[in-house]
Amino acid sequence: MDDDRKRTPTRGAQLRYLEAGLRVLANHGHAGLKLATVCETVGATTGSFYHAFPNWGDYTSALIRYWREEKSDRFIRSARDVTDPVQRLRFLIDVALQLPHESEAAIRVWASHDSAVRAIQIDADEERRRFISDAYFDAIGDRDRADRYATVAMYLLVGYENATHRSRSALRWALETYFQQALAEEDLVAPTHDDAPVTQ
Repeated sequence: MDDDRKRTPTRGAQLRYLEAGLRVLANHGHAGLKLATVCETVGATTGSFYHAFPNWGDYTSALIRYWREEKSDRFIRSARDVTDPVQRLRFLIDVALQLPHESEAAIRVWASHDSAVRAIQIDADEERRRFISDAYFDAIGDRDRADRYATVAMYLLVGYENATHRSRSALRWALETYFQQALAEEDLVAPTHDDAPVTQ
């Protein structure tokens, strides 16, 4: 039994490598996602890596799932707690600004080479778009317009992640401007930013 415990990786050890993988993607792009670079980022040996993950394929599969669950789905879950739909939309602007955009840009490149990664990336984008659409629908009661607003919001986000020049202040301005325009079209009043919930 002691030997079995020694061979079983801890979740904490795995998380170190998963977080390191996202940092490598952010700093070096998909082409830089290599075993040696991940281990160097963690400050560990390849032997330690193979104690945490049986092989590189299992690791990369775990890495894309970890991004989806912890860096996308978790933010959506937090937004579900905001009951007022207009405040929820403003909350989503803060969520959009906190996403790991550099890592996600690399994941989009990765997805162009790997069908399994592409399926997860497309599903994550669609889940985000549906959630934004639902928030707009709750606010305005029109599904067609809600879908249009959500689709354009995703254009802003994906375009930002694919851009060669990124400015978070410009992204905030674009999302805020679009949000205000959408609410003005629907004769709704947006809460001030100070009144909106703040993500942790």
